[in-house]
Amino acid sequence: MVAQEHPHNKFEENFLARLLPPGSRVLDFGCGDGCHVGAYITEGQHSYVGVDVSEAAVRACKRKGLDALCYSPDGPLPFQDETFDVVISFEVFEHLFNPQRAVAEILRILRNGGLFVGSVPNVVFMGNRLLMALGYFSPGGSPATSLKRPWVDPHIRFFAEKSLARFLRESGFEAVRILGASFSFTQFPLLYRSSGILKTALQHLSKPVGLLGQWYTSLFSPTLYFVARK
Repeated sequence: MVAQEHPHNKFEENFLARLLPPGSRVLDFGCGDGCHVGAYITEGQHSYVGVDVSEAAVRACKRKGLDALCYSPDGPLPFQDETFDVVISFEVFEHLFNPQRAVAEILRILRNGGLFVGSVPNVVFMGNRLLMALGYFSPGGSPATSLKRPWVDPHIRFFAEKSLARFLRESGFEAVRILGASFSFTQFPLLYRSSGILKTALQHLSKPVGLLGQWYTSLFSPTLYFVARK
């Protein structure tokens, strides 16, 4: 698990708001600085605790008034069976050496009928396919390493829509849904660095085709969002 430096976006906020009824007991697995929890948790409507391998991330989470503790994914989660209603985990599983062990622990601490909700990068997103056609592979973990030094990139596990669904089902979850976010040309390699007039133009050009990310998730959504029920 790693600290997550990017804030939650509107899609993720709405995504979680639909799945977290008030009063839910929520575990944020790989919480980073707590950036994904949003106002609907920080305003006290839920019981929240985050875990992360990074001490700096846990301190940042606590500065926001959120309960958090350090945890190594190599060991068991420090909670009793069926403690939580929902476990959220955004952009974490692509970093883990043993994702099977981590998801087994998540399954253990979820109550029956509880939800596992989160996201991973989509390795077969159109932008990645174009790079491979040109002879490049981008792990996608950091702009400093993804293309220049992929052998040291922090992303070490890779998921596509079908493999993610199979991973969750084989791990023991009963019902699994994979969703995509709106497509944008600003998600393409190099174009994500756009600013000013070019960025505005790309955003306008993206609006008529935005729903492609939800209709054809495997090809047009750079991120795969999942909802899995125990």
